[in-house]
Amino acid sequence: MVLKDEERVLFFKLWLELLTFVNNEYGVIKNFGSPKTPVGLNIDDIKKIRDKLWENDSVIDKYLKHSNLNQDEYEIVNSWKSFLKSKFMVLKNYKKYTVIMDFDSEILYGIYGITNPIVEMLPPLPTMIETVIIPFKGKIIYDSIFQRHDVILGKNMRQSFNEKYMEIKNSIGIKSMLE
Repeated sequence: MVLKDEERVLFFKLWLELLTFVNNEYGVIKNFGSPKTPVGLNIDDIKKIRDKLWENDSVIDKYLKHSNLNQDEYEIVNSWKSFLKSKFMVLKNYKKYTVIMDFDSEILYGIYGITNPIVEMLPPLPTMIETVIIPFKGKIIYDSIFQRHDVILGKNMRQSFNEKYMEIKNSIGIKSMLE
């Protein structure tokens, strides 16, 4: 349901190095520096840099040309070009992952939390979020930031989402990897 400790450390190392590069390229936040840990970082600053990254993911190629990553790290960051930025309905929580549905494609994704299970940070399911999902070591995670949309769903809407979930799960299944 969440990344293992060593995976979490690797994710934040790569993510913060990429965000630092993006910030240096575009000058989004003054005095951002080169953070080595997410602890104490301003979430609004991170969101601004992250939004700039997903505006033009070709900056990932530029970063990869200038980085000193090993092969595994290179492949992880390069895979992030397969990101999906969307609004999602968080539908189910399983031991393995949390299931979200992309509103646009009606595809179900099984995503892992980074430090905490996603549902621990949300009101009762189903609930709507906006985030960017990315591949990470054979799993799907989100890019460390999501925005909740506190929409109150009545009984009929909740039932409708549950029916849609079952329909998609039975016909297509739950994707646990991004191509």
